[in-house]
Amino acid sequence: MPSKLDEIPWARRLKLRHLEVFLAVHETGSLTSAAVRLHMTQPALSHWLADAEEAVGRPLFLRLRRLTLTPDGEVFRAHAARMLGDVERTDADLKAVRAGLQGRLHVGTGLPRVLLPRAIARLHESRPGIFVSVSEAPLPQLLEMLAKREIDMIIGALAAQARASGFAVEPLLVDSVQVVARRQHPCLQQPATWESTLQYPWILPPVGAVMRSALDAAFAAQHLAPPIPCVEANSSVRVQLLHEERNYLSILSASEVLLYRSQGVLDNLRLFPEIPSPDIGAIWEEERGSGLVSHFLEALRTQAQVEALEVSR
Repeated sequence: MPSKLDEIPWARRLKLRHLEVFLAVHETGSLTSAAVRLHMTQPALSHWLADAEEAVGRPLFLRLRRLTLTPDGEVFRAHAARMLGDVERTDADLKAVRAGLQGRLHVGTGLPRVLLPRAIARLHESRPGIFVSVSEAPLPQLLEMLAKREIDMIIGALAAQARASGFAVEPLLVDSVQVVARRQHPCLQQPATWESTLQYPWILPPVGAVMRSALDAAFAAQHLAPPIPCVEANSSVRVQLLHEERNYLSILSASEVLLYRSQGVLDNLRLFPEIPSPDIGAIWEEERGSGLVSHFLEALRTQAQVEALEVSR
């Protein structure tokens, strides 16, 4: 019985080097820069690119001042990145097996202290031989990594971008955005208002972050201009600065506040109405979900139930 690959003219001709050359040209926009990146001569790189286009049977680039993708090139780009990502992941998995591990799980998150640490511990209770790698990045970057198959799953806020990404999503925790301060902050010693918070310095996530947008919308609902931060940083840096003696204000998810409040470090202001926030959940590519992804989803669901009870107390 003939192989299905025999029906695809380019399937037997394309090599990983073709994909590598194609992506380098796309990312740099020129043959010269791509050749430097790949430590090749320009004639050799041009030969590989021409060979790839001949195999596909269509031009992949428009030869303008800067090489730009044709419609066929756009389709090829998405799949080339995935195929190279799969090669790298396969190599990592093989090395894990040789090292005596039962597999590798790559997780991306923008909320490193929410759900993830204890869910990983739960996973290791039943499957101690699994190696887990965690990447911290903003959601847009994580979605790109997931599309390239550099990670298996994302734990983050299920904002509109996540729900429209085409990946499978599962809500795990209902969340809200909380305005927080160190325990000695004046806003925690007496009732605070949205307007009164504007007299203090703010530490906020970068513009475009889900929680930053939610805070801006909350101030707009009170007919106030949002605060201009003196620092923009991720949550771990924001928490460290809140330990200082300056009267900073910042924002964290309700789940994060629960962790730090128990340590007696900080607390949330009682501002009304509360700032709504997208659910926290898992994002993954359903069609290629491995057994490890399924096992980790089980651990996440169990841990989410525990943390939901803690938040409600």
